[in-house]
Amino acid sequence: MSQPEPSTAQIADLLPSAVLLTDANGMVTYVNAAAEAILERSARRLEGEMLGSLGPWGQAALNVARRAMAEERAVFAHDVRIDLLSDTRRAAIDAAPLGDGACIAIRLWPEAGGVARGDRAANAAAGFGRMLSHELKNPMAGARGAAQLIASSNDAETAEMATLIMAELDRALRIAERWSKVGDIAPQPSAPFSLNEVVSEALRSMSAASGKGIALTEDYDPSLPDAFGDRDLVLQAVLNLLVNAAEALAGQTSGQIEVTTRYRMSRPGGVAPDARLQVDIADNGPGVPEELGESIFSPFVTGKPAGEGLGLALVSRIAELHGGGLEFESRPGRTVFRIYLREEGA
Repeated sequence: MSQPEPSTAQIADLLPSAVLLTDANGMVTYVNAAAEAILERSARRLEGEMLGSLGPWGQAALNVARRAMAEERAVFAHDVRIDLLSDTRRAAIDAAPLGDGACIAIRLWPEAGGVARGDRAANAAAGFGRMLSHELKNPMAGARGAAQLIASSNDAETAEMATLIMAELDRALRIAERWSKVGDIAPQPSAPFSLNEVVSEALRSMSAASGKGIALTEDYDPSLPDAFGDRDLVLQAVLNLLVNAAEALAGQTSGQIEVTTRYRMSRPGGVAPDARLQVDIADNGPGVPEELGESIFSPFVTGKPAGEGLGLALVSRIAELHGGGLEFESRPGRTVFRIYLREEGA
């Protein structure tokens, strides 16, 4: 016996986004279950009400819908601030004309997390980089010379570790040289590179330096297309996120870090929607302190007792320079930072 086809309303009720339909005057004609949850009213009470009278959520949705109807096109509002009585939420609100009215979708954005603001997050870090670049180059050059001597050791493991140290110092010297010349991070001529290889290399570096006692899980998408940009800078960004995750697990006996690469589907209104390459770095630490919120991306803001608060600002800037973005979601026991990058040819 064949199953009955589900109705459009039944399908809409399964969507995680809030969906509303309005007529030309802004009166609500339909809401799905997610919209009932956001607006805290049943469909019976919402349908027939004017959208603009439904509090901050309704007013924000109406503003986007009016623009979509006036311009006769779909409008995507990525980061809309909703000031509620006891909280401030952020959401992505999409609207498109539908008949004489509008179809509106509301997605809480991001869920329990924050999105980096690249320009704001990087400006102060750039000045700090100018100040430190000259001071960094001399000690790093000396350390490289010492590592080169150690690399001649007859012990294979010691020699391998020294070679890794030299590779890291060479990369740090290249970055410091760029800071001294331009006063800011700037990508070198772009080239295609394997993001999986970069992430794997960064993981090895982190593990050698601070990953002892941490369970590491790697899940790489083998079909991932090449990224395009400055390999050194992307490696630095991923390494910063991994080191942050390891530091968040300090003193924890069952620390875990999961690293995943995947191809991301385009999401209008999301962070860097054209950046399709995604790297997730998750840990089971205590989470980002709630009082820091999105300010965690700002320079000199940190939850670490001895931190400088530059790492995430630099990661944000590097992602932005590669046409991508950075975001996180966090709760005690589960924190995920996601960096998005463009693929070759995008």
